[in-house]
Amino acid sequence: MKKSILFFLFALVVLTFSSCKVEDDPTNDNPNVTSVQVDSTLKSFYVDPTPGLEGIYGYDFSSSPLFTDCVLLINLYWYNPASSNGIYLHFNNSKGDVLTDDNGFIKSFDSGVKIDSTLAGTWSGYDDGIFSYDYIANPSANKGNLAGQGDKYIVFRAFSGALPQQKYYGWMRVSVTANGRTLKVIAIGFQNNANTSLRTGEL
Repeated sequence: MKKSILFFLFALVVLTFSSCKVEDDPTNDNPNVTSVQVDSTLKSFYVDPTPGLEGIYGYDFSSSPLFTDCVLLINLYWYNPASSNGIYLHFNNSKGDVLTDDNGFIKSFDSGVKIDSTLAGTWSGYDDGIFSYDYIANPSANKGNLAGQGDKYIVFRAFSGALPQQKYYGWMRVSVTANGRTLKVIAIGFQNNANTSLRTGEL
């Protein structure tokens, strides 16, 4: 009888802790969230002899479930002046944007942060968000929020030209090296329903 009571109490404790974890864990299976594991180290930044750009990653939202005309792109940019050379996040025809700080650097978040219109920061609008500059060529450049910080989440909104008021919130898990030259995309996730929140890391 004692063993039965002890087993019952143990099972109750395990169930209680499990249910708490399910409630707080942003990575639980959510049928309204699409997520893709990428785990890809992108091409390292290198010095280009002339101003230009090179696309190193893209995610197209034109297929199911969003069917928007939005494409997210990560580019290496070589600008004039060279102090602006770095890694940037771009949306085709400004159909999408990313949350940045006042200097245009993409904001960094931990797991479990609620993504909606009230999240602090500035949406990039027509501008590209800056992941990092080339800190080997320009060691005194602003380090931003991601370089050398390990795995972090960034927050974006995807939308279409026809219905720009319908924002689809999403996150991307990335890691940027301290020298600002290499970016690794680990995963991307986004809400399937317009103007609906999700949390960073939610799957």
